[in-house]
Amino acid sequence: MKLTNKITIALFSVLFLIILTSCEDKKDDLPESAILSGTVTFIGDWPTEGTVYLSIQTAWPPTTAPYSAITITAGNITDGHYEYSFTDVAFNTYPAITVSWLDPNDSNPATNQHTIGAQGGTVQADFMDAVTVTVDAENATKTDLDITADFSSL
Repeated sequence: MKLTNKITIALFSVLFLIILTSCEDKKDDLPESAILSGTVTFIGDWPTEGTVYLSIQTAWPPTTAPYSAITITAGNITDGHYEYSFTDVAFNTYPAITVSWLDPNDSNPATNQHTIGAQGGTVQADFMDAVTVTVDAENATKTDLDITADFSSL
């Protein structure tokens, strides 16, 4: 009887180990955040003063601070182009990715940012035709989100 109990315990132990290893969670390694990237092409002369920003907007037209922003300097530009990448972006729908110039001579926050480019947007439409970008676990990497930024629109 003792031998039968030992054999039964051993069989159950082996069976338990087989089931445990075969029932492993087979979750895909879904990303926890997004990456947004592209190229900004600048047209016109770089301003002698002020700051240029590349921003992910949470509202368009902007009514709040952007989700994220990068400062672009003339030293970051190669042949009129700036390659950008926002990493660790929260999954969400963003109404615009924009390039703007902050006028240092205008202290009014309602009027001192001048949009000079938006992903998918045009100067003719005052960039109101910017393209919405949605990122989630299944669509976490968006590339080629290219923008033309025109300083002559200032």
